[in-house]
Amino acid sequence: MLQQGYARRAGLTLPAHDALDAQGRPARPLYVVAEKIAAGNEEVPERWHVHGTTGYRFANVANGVLVDTSAEEIIGHAWRRFTGETQGFHALSQAGRREVMRNALSSELNVLSSELLRIARADRGTRDYTLNALRRALADVAACMPVYRTYIVEKPSAQDERFIDEATQAAERQSSDADHSVFAFVRNALRGEAVAGASRELAERVRRFAVRFQQFSAPVTAKGVEDTAFYRYFPLSSLNEVGGEPDRFGFEVDAFHALSADRALRWPHTMLATSTHDNKRSEDVRNRIDVLSEVPNDWVLALTRWHGHCRDTRRKLETDDAPSRADEYLFYQTLLGTLPPGGLDAGSAPAYADRLWQYMQKAAREAKLRTRWTQPDAGYEAALEGFVRGVLANMEEGACLSDTQQFADRLAWFGAWNGLTLTLLKYTSPGVPDLYQGSELIALSLVDPDNRRPVDYAVRQQRLDELGAMADAPGLAAHVHALAASPHDGRAKLWFIWRLLSLRRAHPALFRDGGYEGLAVEGAMSRHVVAFVRRHEDEALVVVTGRLFVGLSRGGFTVPSLPVAQGWSDTVVRLPAALQGATLENVLTGETLRADGDASLPLAEAFGAIPWAAFRVRAPTHTGRIPT
Repeated sequence: MLQQGYARRAGLTLPAHDALDAQGRPARPLYVVAEKIAAGNEEVPERWHVHGTTGYRFANVANGVLVDTSAEEIIGHAWRRFTGETQGFHALSQAGRREVMRNALSSELNVLSSELLRIARADRGTRDYTLNALRRALADVAACMPVYRTYIVEKPSAQDERFIDEATQAAERQSSDADHSVFAFVRNALRGEAVAGASRELAERVRRFAVRFQQFSAPVTAKGVEDTAFYRYFPLSSLNEVGGEPDRFGFEVDAFHALSADRALRWPHTMLATSTHDNKRSEDVRNRIDVLSEVPNDWVLALTRWHGHCRDTRRKLETDDAPSRADEYLFYQTLLGTLPPGGLDAGSAPAYADRLWQYMQKAAREAKLRTRWTQPDAGYEAALEGFVRGVLANMEEGACLSDTQQFADRLAWFGAWNGLTLTLLKYTSPGVPDLYQGSELIALSLVDPDNRRPVDYAVRQQRLDELGAMADAPGLAAHVHALAASPHDGRAKLWFIWRLLSLRRAHPALFRDGGYEGLAVEGAMSRHVVAFVRRHEDEALVVVTGRLFVGLSRGGFTVPSLPVAQGWSDTVVRLPAALQGATLENVLTGETLRADGDASLPLAEAFGAIPWAAFRVRAPTHTGRIPT
């Protein structure tokens, strides 16, 4: 097995292939997670001796539930109208892969094509295929692969076969070559299947070829999708994250529940990440940009307005077509995601401008449309830099930056509250939460190297000490309410992290082995709630959190105040019957309430101080135990 070979080289000891745990899966005595990017329709093989992956899938699912899926058409139309881009993400992904294979990985494609030609010449039924035909077919299949790679060692799994079949069928449909029979030959070779009657040497050669193609398709996808297409298609840039699918416009709550329940069942100890070293944008930047999906019409109007405000800045540039409309679109979303609340001043503006220019230069080069790493277009980059710095230098009232700042300040409130929802989901969902350096507070970072800036741990320690003192003070709910009402300094986020990690430490079995059950929410505000219960033996935790906060705010898209809604009175969470009459203690606020006689939880009570709750359950006295 692949993992066994890697483990031996790493000096690790894994159990024998036939060692199984209580669930009939390979035993996993050593905690190991794989750096694996799984597509939405891809399952990590349960035969692997790993506890899961490093958390990219969770990051995209948890971020997706903060997106208002109903805005997809408006946001998409705004993107197409502003940029003129008519191709969808799927087409741009294929184009990005082909771009990489023509340039950075062309030699690797040549090596594979030459090897496939040798295999073809070993049989009279395939020896007439030319090198060019084989090279085109291989490139077509690599461009159509629905996953980064397959995992053939000796023979393909059913999943491997499905992905190879999908890719070769798609490539054949798109091919303009007269002879399509080459795709059947390529399909068999990629599955490691030699022609009937092949010698042992030829069969082994075909197997090795299949393995080598896997090692080729992965970087093709990484460079062609993450490092190319992600910088060409970004209607809502918060969706352009490693392991994500930017054309999937968020997740509804039911989908979040289904994926969480599946994780609890099959990968209960996988890593839960929200920010990583690989991020295009930190979680807090994404949380802000997600809010655009709640105010799509405001976003459309703002785009038009800012383009007009920046007309004079563009006129001062030496080129008439810079920046491109796509770069301008990305620049505005990046400003909204990263501008500090309250705005820039003479002291902070230069460093911020340097960061934004560094990011925009990288984004433009990764897109490979107007400039690129290997062939920088000095003229275009100078114009783009002039635009970025020109916008950020003009702090006059009514200028582009001033107008953008006002919009960003409103966005920041709702984005910070999104961050509290994300934190609550992350630290209570099935899996092992991972905290990326600096994310203890709000970190408005962009892609590497921006997300590797030094972290001020002294400030974080000081804030944590202050929160520790607050925890022992009377009136805890009021104190937490005040933190959430002023979320920009990150104290509320740090409070959530500390309280929830303390809860996990106090109840290890619940979080290690507890199941997951999504709870029904009824009432006018039901769409704005995610609720679930984790249960294990006599322990239970009920999690209830708000989402899509603009729709809950009394003032709409204005700087809000808590409570965020007056309409919770008819909205309830339906609890399992076993929790009828149970006492619920919100570990975030210290508030205690009792589940109604019909096992319902009125949100007007659950969200008394803040619209986030993690209820530690004390069993009803008449049962003494909470059944799973």
